[in-house]
Amino acid sequence: MERPATVEEETTDHLTGLTNQRQFRRLLEGTLLPQAHQSGDPLTLINIDIDNFLEVNETYGHSFGDVLLTAVAGALREVLPETALIARYGGDEFAVALPDTRLDEAFTLFEEFRRRVAALSFSEHPEVHVTASIGLAAYPTHGKNDVELSREADQAVYVAKVSGRNKVSLPLSDSRMVTKTSYYTATQLERLSQLAKMVKRNEASLLREALDDVLKKYNDRFGAPPRG
Repeated sequence: MERPATVEEETTDHLTGLTNQRQFRRLLEGTLLPQAHQSGDPLTLINIDIDNFLEVNETYGHSFGDVLLTAVAGALREVLPETALIARYGGDEFAVALPDTRLDEAFTLFEEFRRRVAALSFSEHPEVHVTASIGLAAYPTHGKNDVELSREADQAVYVAKVSGRNKVSLPLSDSRMVTKTSYYTATQLERLSQLAKMVKRNEASLLREALDDVLKKYNDRFGAPPRG
């Protein structure tokens, strides 16, 4: 007689142990978005697509593809806070919901994740280098329900893909869609990450501090502030 499915099997991905797509959508729609609406707290949705995964799978086999996906899932667990809802969405796609997290904070987290994925190495196939295209969408700026947010995050993944892959991007509708990796060199981003760890601050706050310093430096060029 066939063994009945357990609750764990119904809600988790058997390969990575992450939440599965059905449970992710259920929790996003039924719990996380209503909580964000009621509290007024931010929420960011992230879609992730592994670049050129089909080619890797066909070249090195499905077993190695599974190893790669498991490593990416591990990087997500390492980088993201315990409050994150992380899912394998199917195939080479992952999704994350970050409650109480602003878009700029999520951007910084996923820059770190992107770097960790790009740094992955595999002893059985050291020639394989993995990258990820990542799209972010914020509630309620980019969508007021799970369908709208997913569509905007998917669009942001497309922006990352067509602009060269290995990027973190925002939806086309967002005027800030130029990625952080387009503004800064890889060396600058790596040193920013190291500094944030040394001083125990997040990268976004350090960038804001740097911007404040630049504005103060050129403050005399702005002229006198308006009266009243």
